[in-house]
Amino acid sequence: MILTNRRTTGSIRALAVLAAVALAVAGCGSSSNSKSSGKGGGPGVAAAKARVAELQKATTSYRAPGPPLKNIKSLAGKTVWYIPITEKVEFFQAVTSGLKTALGKAGVKLRSCSGEANPSATSSCVNQAVDARAGAIILDAIPIAVAAQAFQAAKASSIPVLVTDQDPPPPGVPGAVKGIGDDKLAYASFGLRELMQGVADWIIADSNGTAKVLVTELTDSPSTQAWIEQGAIAEYRKNCPGCKTAVAKINIGQLQLVPSKISSELLRNQDTNYVQPQFDAVIQPVQAGVQQAGFANKAKAASATGLLSGLQQVKSGAFLKADLGLDYAYQGWAIADDVFRMMLGQPPVEEKIPTRLFTKDNVSPLKLTPAAEATGEWFGPATFGDMFTKLWGL
Repeated sequence: MILTNRRTTGSIRALAVLAAVALAVAGCGSSSNSKSSGKGGGPGVAAAKARVAELQKATTSYRAPGPPLKNIKSLAGKTVWYIPITEKVEFFQAVTSGLKTALGKAGVKLRSCSGEANPSATSSCVNQAVDARAGAIILDAIPIAVAAQAFQAAKASSIPVLVTDQDPPPPGVPGAVKGIGDDKLAYASFGLRELMQGVADWIIADSNGTAKVLVTELTDSPSTQAWIEQGAIAEYRKNCPGCKTAVAKINIGQLQLVPSKISSELLRNQDTNYVQPQFDAVIQPVQAGVQQAGFANKAKAASATGLLSGLQQVKSGAFLKADLGLDYAYQGWAIADDVFRMMLGQPPVEEKIPTRLFTKDNVSPLKLTPAAEATGEWFGPATFGDMFTKLWGL
């Protein structure tokens, strides 16, 4: 889903590969505009406001994602390799914490290896996992096509591979599967497209259908592009004929270029009054661009991920007004659930991750601390671990 800022020649080559894959699947272009009627209101706005009201509520209970697992104790002693596109982003660190705890309940160890936003580093991680005879390999935010040969080695070794925070690629593309996959190769996107839609709905509702929005779109993978084009932009078209959108295509591996890109887009679209950074990881450089363009007191921001830094901004009310979060503590356990199923020779299931829209109204009572972030208590009762361990017969 997100990368880190690297300036080495190797990373530039890696990003070129990622961009090529993205362009081949999702198309290219620097901006996308929809005309504004300027009238506002209407049934689409009413629908957006209704969804915003629902998204602001906390989860009250958890439902088992699939049938109970048997003989999970047979997995004890195995090691699962977790390969995020980079370990230097807060989101992946948060997921790793929950994943390690969940795997440990079954006596399964976790080994992390950073993909470094680089095909060669990613391939090296996968090859190390194969050589170590991993019980399973988890790829986070990494398209299979980035290191296709290494993944073929994993397939030949009959090691289950779960790709998270990515949509399954279309037929004919390396890594394509039927549905979400099987016990050998599977995908878990965790509803990130819907997350982009939810942020768009907040902007539609807050503006009463008259927003002029600059949306950022990460070109780092086909999925990050699709979540904006088929998620956020499609939502504006459906619910907000009175809104105008422009899309700034950015690369999170080159964050130093983002402020000038955002500033240029804002100066080109002088009527912009909302900015939608795709994820919390790009809020800082996007905000810098907003300030450079002189829009600090003119444009509100709404983003997605719901990290501690994002919620602290929402509470301060300075720039970020809304943040649609994904319960990544729960997500770590959900990843473990799918991995256990695959390691036992069973197909994965659709894991529904709790989400919540945070605004100044509902963020104030929360404990905005790393400890609270790790438990997932911002989203609802931190009892999902009990649900999973019961499901696993532990």
